[in-house]
Amino acid sequence: MNDTNLEKEAVKTPFFVKLAKLIRALTVPPIMVTALLLILLFGADVFPTTVDFVLSLVFLAIVPVLAYVAQKLLPGWKDGGQKAQRKLAFVFSILGYTAAVVVSIVRDAIPNLLYISLVYLVSVVILTLFNCLSPWHASGHGCSLMGPILLSCLFVGWYAIPAGVVIYCASLWASVYMKRHTVREFFLGSLSAVLSSLICYFIVHPIF
Repeated sequence: MNDTNLEKEAVKTPFFVKLAKLIRALTVPPIMVTALLLILLFGADVFPTTVDFVLSLVFLAIVPVLAYVAQKLLPGWKDGGQKAQRKLAFVFSILGYTAAVVVSIVRDAIPNLLYISLVYLVSVVILTLFNCLSPWHASGHGCSLMGPILLSCLFVGWYAIPAGVVIYCASLWASVYMKRHTVREFFLGSLSAVLSSLICYFIVHPIF
């Protein structure tokens, strides 16, 4: 009987591994922020013009991805592996999010658009503080997932909550199953996005 159970587990494991990898691949920051921007483009009053949408897409989604291209070109980073890749992605994310905030201010963007850009930037700052000043590690994946889900619910409405809960739980399971993060690390990363949303609300005063 035990041998049969072990055999079943051996058959199931490859499926769950593939499923977890797929979920994590679909919930990486560039895909999540792109999905968020598209949802807001058609379902909320955030982008006054198409130019505002394109600029947000460039700085919040495309610029961070350029880190993976830059790693292959920059001396000293090529052989750094995944660790160097993550550091470079972190740097490019800060640059992109900062540029998004600056452009929003220069273009005198409506509060809603400035709020979204600022939430992304402040989330990274809070995430950095968690990881540098506390004994705990906060998940960047959890942060980049909670941000879009929370912003979608705030701007689109309560009916975005069920989809957000499903996506969040699936990504949490995949991260823990693949041993990329612990539950606490994932929750701390998520908390970074929540705190950022609260702080930025009192700075920008968006209209939901």
